[in-house]
Amino acid sequence: MTDLLRARLADMADPAYRAFQLPLLPGVEHYLGVRLPILQKLAARLAKEGWRDELAAPDQTFEEQMLRGLILGRLEGTPAEILPIIREFLPKIDNWAVCDSFCAGLKIAKIYKEEMFSFAVECGADPAEYIARVGAVLLLWYYAGPGDLPRSLAAYRAITCPGFYARMGVAWGYSVFAATDFAQTVAAMQAAGLDDATWNKALQKMRESRRIAPPQKQWCRQHKRR
Repeated sequence: MTDLLRARLADMADPAYRAFQLPLLPGVEHYLGVRLPILQKLAARLAKEGWRDELAAPDQTFEEQMLRGLILGRLEGTPAEILPIIREFLPKIDNWAVCDSFCAGLKIAKIYKEEMFSFAVECGADPAEYIARVGAVLLLWYYAGPGDLPRSLAAYRAITCPGFYARMGVAWGYSVFAATDFAQTVAAMQAAGLDDATWNKALQKMRESRRIAPPQKQWCRQHKRR
C-alpha cells in the first residue's frame, strides 16, 4: 500500500481494539488495530478507484494485507482477469483472519461458479498451509449446497496439508457441510481417514452449530475420539 494510505490507516487505529484482538491473531506482527468494518468500507471505495496503485506497493502491516484481500474480493472482471492477481496474493497470506475475510468477500465466486470451483480445488491441494485453507474456506462458503456437496466432499479428501490452520479450515468445512447432509458428510469424513485433531474439531463445531439437530449432536458426542 502507498505511504498516504498507510498513514491514513495509522490514524484509524484503535489502541484498545488492538489490545483486545492481538491475542486472537497468533504470529501476527505490525498490527495497528483498525476495525474490520472500516477496512471493508475503504476496500469498497478503492476497488472502484485507485486500486492498481495501492496493490502495486508492498504491505507493511496486517491492515494493509487485510485491505489487499478485501479489495481483490470486490474487483469486477472475469476469472481470467482477476485470478492472476489473486494468485500473486495467495503466498502473502500468513494468518487465518486475512484468509477467511478474503474468501468471504470474493465476489467472482458467486458469479463464475465453475471456474472458481476449479480454483478452490487447486488451492486446497496446495502444500502451503494458508493457500490450502483458502481452498477449504472457499468450498465451505460457496459450494456447501445440496447440488455441490458431493464434489466439495471429494475435494476435501485432496486437502492433505498438515498445517494446523489448513486442518482447522477442513474441520470447519465439514461442520458446514453437515448442516446440508449430515449422513453424507460423516460418511465422507470416515472415508477421508482424518487425523484425530481434525475429526474432533469437526465434531465440536457441529455440536456448536445451530443448524445441526440434537440427535446429530448426540452422535458427535458419542464419536469423539479419545
